[in-house]
Amino acid sequence: MQHFFDKRDILIRHSIILILSMLFGLSMVSDDPALFTLEGWLKALIWNFLFISFIWNGNMALFKIGPFEKLSWETEPRKKILVALVVALFWPILCYYLFNIYFYEPILGYPCELGSKENVIFLIITVNITLLINAIMVANEFFVHWRKSKLEKEALKRITISAEFESLKNQVNPHFLFNALNTLSGLIDEEPKIASRFVQKLSSVYRYLLSQKDKEIVSLGEELEFLRSYIFLYQIRFGENFKVEIDIPSNLMHKEIVTLTLQMLFENAIKHNVISKEKPLTVSIYGKENKLCVSNNLQPKTILTESNGIGLENIKNRYAIVSEELVEINKTASTFSVCIPLI
Repeated sequence: MQHFFDKRDILIRHSIILILSMLFGLSMVSDDPALFTLEGWLKALIWNFLFISFIWNGNMALFKIGPFEKLSWETEPRKKILVALVVALFWPILCYYLFNIYFYEPILGYPCELGSKENVIFLIITVNITLLINAIMVANEFFVHWRKSKLEKEALKRITISAEFESLKNQVNPHFLFNALNTLSGLIDEEPKIASRFVQKLSSVYRYLLSQKDKEIVSLGEELEFLRSYIFLYQIRFGENFKVEIDIPSNLMHKEIVTLTLQMLFENAIKHNVISKEKPLTVSIYGKENKLCVSNNLQPKTILTESNGIGLENIKNRYAIVSEELVEINKTASTFSVCIPLI
């Protein structure tokens, strides 16, 4: 309810209400000889100011705490417009009857004739003004939402491009290629069938990375299919020293995640931890409620590989745009885990 309590907005809103009250008050005085005095005009002014204030402020409050606020512009735009229309029609009518029945006589000094021509015209004008105000509010909110969505998409696209560039750079850097080719050369003579499969998986990794350049999110099933090829390359390189456990319920496979998230989490685990016969690294992927978690036993390298820190920060920034759920990072003395929201 930011604008509802904003001091500047309150001043502008009630200044407009005061002007409208003065105009309606003059109209009431000219139509009713009993009010044709300074005291009568002040009573009419007070009456109109309270009445219009209650309608306007109540109308804004209904927008912020009622169903209008809960409905989404993406999925239910017609319902939002319908709610605004219903509020504009029935709220002023309800206020009109309550105020005229309970407050008209105490303020103005005589009972109200609800069915009089003047009062009916006043009600019609009130409803039309409320409709106009609601139309402005709906249009303004839609424009703000549209602009915010556009900016978020542009920000996500920039972050995604940054992540894709970093992922591609990591895969084509001399160290990765040297390790991959070195592993491959050792397999060609000893394990030609595995060497052939290694080349296929390496090709699949590059193909997937290049195919995701225009995607912001991808299905969990599709990302896991890519990850299996990625895991295979490292398992051939590290052998039994690198283990991966995947336990994800089938009902989560249709969910979506930010593109290349799993690969970046695996890169972090491999980059920052010792992998040896004495200290094998185990990475676990599992579903947790509506989240996907990647966990590994913690055995940090004494000399860290050069890193620019883009990994986890990039993941958090990208998820902040597409989901209200936060990325959870948990570190203990023996484990490190990251849980990402499923979209």
